[in-house]
Amino acid sequence: MAFRTFHIDDKPAEAPEQVQRKKQKALIGGSLEMRRAHGQALGLQGQFLLDPIFRQEDEERLRAACAADPDRPLTIEIGFQMGEFAVAFCLREPQRRYVGFEVRKKFCEETHAALEAAGVQNALICLVDAREMLSLVLRPGSLDELLVFFPDPWWKPRHVKKRLLTAEFIADAARYLRPGGRLLLKTDVTEYADWAEELMRADPHYSVSRLEDPAADLPFTLRERRCRLHGYPTWAVQALRNTVDVATLP
Repeated sequence: MAFRTFHIDDKPAEAPEQVQRKKQKALIGGSLEMRRAHGQALGLQGQFLLDPIFRQEDEERLRAACAADPDRPLTIEIGFQMGEFAVAFCLREPQRRYVGFEVRKKFCEETHAALEAAGVQNALICLVDAREMLSLVLRPGSLDELLVFFPDPWWKPRHVKKRLLTAEFIADAARYLRPGGRLLLKTDVTEYADWAEELMRADPHYSVSRLEDPAADLPFTLRERRCRLHGYPTWAVQALRNTVDVATLP
């Protein structure tokens, strides 16, 4: 990979309306309000496959699936892509609930087919940008694990606003996670790992570490397999939610 500068969004503070406009532009496919007003359902079919943007019953089903349940921990993955990890994880952890978010219909349909073929019963996958949906379906302290694997680093300066991991996203995750729950990032971009770790450490609600085991004792993603095949390093950054009352969060 040719060297590329990893840009930091260090512009002066913006007015609230500018911040809101930037957030809307960062969303993949646009905001829920805009898509519901101008878009249409894509005809997704499948027992694990949800379209919470256009089907109200799917949003309600997702909300029920994400309710706090101490006997069945909840893991959410944002950007599951081809779904190799989702299948392996659900088979290895049948007692856990897995909810995956993806913005590409093709990946959702292919992953759904793989889950069905494997006989998985503890998964739901959703065609929607998780940044818009999580606040609608999660209660504070109801999430056990939030996984972000190999997100797009969005190299160009004008695309920095599209990065998934931001200070705001990390703060929101602290609200959803139970005490002791974790936010886990994997990446094969050194600069992204450094930048994200710094953001996590800046949030007082976490204890942050760079894991010695880049796989984090989890099944491999397809990207990890390819990196290992070609000898490229990967990194895992873990942020554990401090054991304080979630009600004290601002």
